[in-house]
Parts: sequence; C-alpha cells; structure tokens
Amino acid sequence: MTIAAEAVAHPFLSCLPDPSRLRHFSLFDAAGPYAAAALAEHPDALELHLVVLRFGPATVRALRADMEELKRMARDLGKSRIVGLRVEPGPEADQRWPKFTRLFGFTGQRVLQAAELILTE
Repeated sequence: MTIAAEAVAHPFLSCLPDPSRLRHFSLFDAAGPYAAAALAEHPDALELHLVVLRFGPATVRALRADMEELKRMARDLGKSRIVGLRVEPGPEADQRWPKFTRLFGFTGQRVLQAAELILTE
C-alpha cells in the first residue's frame, strides 16, 4: 500500500473549503489508485476526508494498511485522534458511513450537514 502526496485535490474533494489548509493524497494498492484523501491539522486532531474510488475486499485490506500509516502520521504530528469527515452531495446522509468507519476503528459517528451559498459580484 502506498500513500502519495498530490499537488492538487482529487475532483471529488475539490469542493472542500479553504484548500490552503489541506494536504492532498492518493492511496494506491497493487491494482492502482483506490482512494483519494485530504488531511488538515487541528491542535489535537488530524482531519481526514476520504473518497473511496473502488470497493471490494482488496480495497478494505489496502485501506486497513494505509490507516495504520495515517495513524503513524497523526501520532508523529502529536495528534491524539483522527476525525473522519465525508462530503455527501445532496440532502441525504450516506447510511453506509457508520458501518464503513467502524471497520477501521472509528467511533462516535455523527451527522454534520452543510449548505453552500456562492456569492457573485
């Protein structure tokens, strides 16, 4: 498994606010890229945005290994936790999110809704 830094956001993550605070990554396994991530530092946490590009048992195994690397990165930065966030277009929450995050040890799932108002001149 490989986590590679990227200069720009994956298109699925380009809607995140304040891109200057984010570092972007691609996650690869033997079959190629399987996910895109964006990370931001907070005083006690590493904020993780993750988009999985393909699914299946091999992807879950790769993500388990890469989560260990992300945990190491967070610890090296002195963080006590990783907070996973998901941007889901539309007004409905993804019902698979709690089950998916629990696979990797996340707890305390919550629903956070946001809306965007684009300002024009």
